[in-house]
Amino acid sequence: MPSLEGSLHRFLAVEGVRTAAVIEIGTGMIAASAGEPGADLPATAACVADEVRAVRDALGGGRPLDGLIELTTVTATCLHVSRILRDRPSQGLLLFVDLDRSRTNQGLAALRISQLSPAVLA
Repeated sequence: MPSLEGSLHRFLAVEGVRTAAVIEIGTGMIAASAGEPGADLPATAACVADEVRAVRDALGGGRPLDGLIELTTVTATCLHVSRILRDRPSQGLLLFVDLDRSRTNQGLAALRISQLSPAVLA
């Protein structure tokens, strides 16, 4: 069975990916990462976890969201894809992938990330 870090390294083959990380939804802490993490990755991880918790609270009152699969954030320079790997009321894990927007095709990147994500926790 591959390690969590080994699973994350597969995402680095997707065009434009700079960083892939697994984040604990409840705490915003990084469980594992691969690629170019940058100094702001811990703050970004906390913000992404906050976003997921906010969506969960708005739509489901803190219950797991069966329908929430992915959150995507697009700025002028980057694309962040956050996929829910496991969702529970007080915990959960999400996959966070940071891409250089100038080096990627948003649709193809999202498709490839969705194809690779089931293997992260396998």
